[in-house]
Amino acid sequence: MKRTYILFISLIFLSSCNDEFLTKDHPTATTDEKFWNTEGEINAALNVIYDQVPTGQFQYKRNTRITFEGMTDNAVWYANFFGEVNTIALGNANSQMRGGDWFAVQPVWEENYIAIRRANRFLEHAGKALIEPGLKARYFAEARALRAWLHLDLFLYYGEVPIVTTVVLPTETDLKKNSRQEVVDFIISELDAASADLPTTYAINDVKRITKGACYTMKTVALLNNHQYPAAAAAAKQVIDMNLYKLYPNYNNLFIYEGQVNEERIFIKQAGNNDSFYRSAPGYLGGNACLNPTGSLVNAYETKQGKTLAELGADSTEIYKQSPNYKSNRDPRMDATIAYPGSTYYGALDPWDDSPNNPNRLAAIYSSKTGYWLRKYVALADKGRTGSLDYMVYRYADLLLMYVEALVESGKWNDPDVIKYINQIRNRAKMPNVNVAVYNSEAKIRELYQRERRVELAFEGSRLFDMRRWKIGEKVMNGVVEGAVNPKTKKAVNVETRIFSQKDYLWPIPAREIEGNPNMTQNPGY
Repeated sequence: MKRTYILFISLIFLSSCNDEFLTKDHPTATTDEKFWNTEGEINAALNVIYDQVPTGQFQYKRNTRITFEGMTDNAVWYANFFGEVNTIALGNANSQMRGGDWFAVQPVWEENYIAIRRANRFLEHAGKALIEPGLKARYFAEARALRAWLHLDLFLYYGEVPIVTTVVLPTETDLKKNSRQEVVDFIISELDAASADLPTTYAINDVKRITKGACYTMKTVALLNNHQYPAAAAAAKQVIDMNLYKLYPNYNNLFIYEGQVNEERIFIKQAGNNDSFYRSAPGYLGGNACLNPTGSLVNAYETKQGKTLAELGADSTEIYKQSPNYKSNRDPRMDATIAYPGSTYYGALDPWDDSPNNPNRLAAIYSSKTGYWLRKYVALADKGRTGSLDYMVYRYADLLLMYVEALVESGKWNDPDVIKYINQIRNRAKMPNVNVAVYNSEAKIRELYQRERRVELAFEGSRLFDMRRWKIGEKVMNGVVEGAVNPKTKKAVNVETRIFSQKDYLWPIPAREIEGNPNMTQNPGY
């Protein structure tokens, strides 16, 4: 008889080595009868749910959102591990991609559902704890909000997914996917309920915890990515009207230790970028230079005068690309995000010197494949050590741009808030106000907010979801990926050729979740 698998087939495999995956979801080896009694035990159990909040740069068997920018037109992943980033970027995603520490598709599914199981177990058992009722209500709200967020994360990667609200065991009935609308409705309902018992802020020792503002932001993300634009705008406005969050005045310092504690962050992963220097810095400084920005991203940054490269005219654009005045005449956000030939953040970087003695030569091991290096979230103080940089899962500028998008796609492109909040974000970066004589139609405003999201949020983990939501994958991901312009040839480096098709708007459901489960269907194209 055909062996029956359920959604958590991954847990069954794991349980052969560790039975506690199926019986215990708290951080000790005790029994349920002896656990779930004290505040310390409840807090410890809640913390293991928080563990699944995504990191920024690569960590083993993790949902690493900045790393996943290598699947977008922003970057090329240049490393001999995490091979699924390249597999997906090149258009070769398939349901048979294996799991394990260095891969993406299966671990994200697997680890999220493990965390959902832990949240469900928490909600089933933590009620018996002898702690103050108000605190208990808050803890329950955190677990409920985290469970909603975990479903949201799965929704963003896979689309239709099963909603799981009980502790599922292998003896139970096979699970099936819920529709996109059912998943989003569940997320919104759970976040609304949880937010009622959550505070607006926490003490500094608890900054990783979910707040009301984080719940409202997650609602915005869910609704926006389901194209429910008026509702998304209303959810984003809830955050704005809290008058709690502010744009941090220094964009450059926002991503290093100098600006880490700020009023812009809405939801963070503490120390979620602790490995950024090692993963991103050039090899001669002790880094791996794994994630290399593309020429496409560099060309998206405007001049300091607020002109796109296309607005310079064809002849001027070509001259500019060949001899770009990067430092003195580009959007300052580019310099804060990307290290380029001639920049000084990492010291002298010359990818065009082919000498074997030049560790920064193009495509050398631990150098750059594109001629650009990642600077954002890389603190020079972390050279030679494991850092403690936080990762901002959501920040206020992201929320404002989601609000703008929701207004525009609701048909309100000329709402004063659209230009108001785009200007606030640009001005913080020392960029001029939007030229309303140019951006004076729905199509032009859409072009504007999409470009602002790309340059403001580059290498923060949003580009993959933005590409999917806007359905621009075929346009931006097909063809040759170009890097920097080589001054010797006057041509951009050809890095690789990518293919993007309709199926790539979702990841495949891992094959072993499909096998033997007649209720689980594969995503289209896989």
